[in-house]
Amino acid sequence: MMLQSSLLLLCLIPATLGFQSSRFNHGTSQCKPKSCLHLTTITQINDGIDHLLPKSVYPTIEEGKIAVIPNFIPQNEVNLLRADAQNLWDQGKFSTDALAGYGSTGKFDPAKDRAVLRLPQWKNSELGNYKNRLRFGDLMGKVRSELAYNLNRPNLDLTNSVSTTRYGHGSTEISYTRFGPGAFLKRHVDEHHEELKGIDGWSKPTRRSLSWLIYLNDADWDGRNDGGQLRCFERQDRPNGRIGATFNGDLQVGWLSVTPFDPKERPVYLDGKKHDHGDCAMYYLNDDNSKQYITKAFQTQPIMYVAGSELLVKKTLLSDRKDLADRFHLIEPPKAKFTDILKGDKKYSGWGEDALIGEELEDVDPRGGTLVLFDSVSLPHEVLATKAKARWACSGWMHEDQQAIQEV
Repeated sequence: MMLQSSLLLLCLIPATLGFQSSRFNHGTSQCKPKSCLHLTTITQINDGIDHLLPKSVYPTIEEGKIAVIPNFIPQNEVNLLRADAQNLWDQGKFSTDALAGYGSTGKFDPAKDRAVLRLPQWKNSELGNYKNRLRFGDLMGKVRSELAYNLNRPNLDLTNSVSTTRYGHGSTEISYTRFGPGAFLKRHVDEHHEELKGIDGWSKPTRRSLSWLIYLNDADWDGRNDGGQLRCFERQDRPNGRIGATFNGDLQVGWLSVTPFDPKERPVYLDGKKHDHGDCAMYYLNDDNSKQYITKAFQTQPIMYVAGSELLVKKTLLSDRKDLADRFHLIEPPKAKFTDILKGDKKYSGWGEDALIGEELEDVDPRGGTLVLFDSVSLPHEVLATKAKARWACSGWMHEDQQAIQEV
């Protein structure tokens, strides 16, 4: 059965799974279940095309949160994809990147690390069940088109763009991933502003815009017993304006938190102007979408590259604006090894970091068939340690073409 046909059949089947994600606020221990977005809700009308996704997905992403769609593909399709992934893993086609942790021994073990079937292997017609991967790519291409329309991110789906033509079919990056028993991945974001990537930051033709995963595990995966949850560090207050990037492609680097005088949390963007690793400035958008600069032009290195950079920004760039300095927070400040040691991170075994001030946690069980979607720039997340079994997924990123050099 084709993936698309399977999806349509799901509309006629009532969802039976219970809650599979939970959200709780910084400073509290009480978990509040989040209502699951079941595929049956695609009968709600949205203004996009194909109607593969519930319309509630779009405001969820726009609020900087994770959209969770259980049963997006049925278990028989999950099994086909996982069988292909398992076969290619057994053949040694996956690559390990040593990014995941798995306990305190410090010894590299490829069976426990995060392993990825990278794009060249995914696209290789001689490997595994290529026809099924191609069908899956067709499905994700339709999802990308719907997201581009309804999130007003047209650059996600431009016909002749590098993002849609040069790399993966259906998604710019697309792969199988496997976390071995005990593996975890520390808190991070999937995309950073080009100025924060070093000298090669502007050299890439595309950048990540939306992150997605479809889990390939059994439908009864229970995070309490099996681990492996995706933990997201969401904002407690709804952001005012576009998260991730502006329409002209300036990426977000931080937040201005809510105050009694300004009851709106505002994304802070970095204007890279000439793309020469200098002449940068931070700003937010007023309610009329005009730019409100909060710093003068500055060099991003070393201020934005070192541990403690958030404090440096406040002390050097916002020294004359205490009202803004008190509100300012980076999305994901750089970390140094010595700060990990002070926090005891050498012994960290993937049980999950706490939320920072202004954040709330949401844990998502990686149940088979579940699709998750979130902004690549603005949502920090981590993968909690798996326990006794491997954790499988299809994962990827939908890109937009690199911002053009601005005339100044």
